[in-house]
Amino acid sequence: MIRLGAALREEIERHAEREYPRECCGLLVGRITDEGRTREVHAAYPVANIFSEEAERHHRMAIEPLEYARAERLHAAEGLGVVGNYHSHPEHPAVPSQYDLEHLAPWPTMSYVVVSVRGGKAVELRSWELEADRSRFEEEEILTEVEP
Repeated sequence: MIRLGAALREEIERHAEREYPRECCGLLVGRITDEGRTREVHAAYPVANIFSEEAERHHRMAIEPLEYARAERLHAAEGLGVVGNYHSHPEHPAVPSQYDLEHLAPWPTMSYVVVSVRGGKAVELRSWELEADRSRFEEEEILTEVEP
């Protein structure tokens, strides 16, 4: 399960809309609780899509590996770390692709959020967990809470 507050959810959706028709990408910063079953997201950390071919940025994304370390350092004093990543799928469903499985999901302990953007508007946000054997994604429950 992933806990993703309403304001953070909106922040991620707005990021996806701003980058449309390109794929946006970012990291989810928080902590893992409930004996590893829950990822509590405290911050979104938008990053540049560094996929090398401009034409493919509409359908592919890549995160600079050093961004993971930067996000970890930035939030370490708060006891937070990277617990997942997010990206958008312009004109496609919020379902991970085979490319996502092969290239964007390094750890089964993370959440993988995908935002579907159609016509420049975020229409769906879903989260996925990687199976322990890395063979496929399973959808995970998103608990959206309204912050006080």
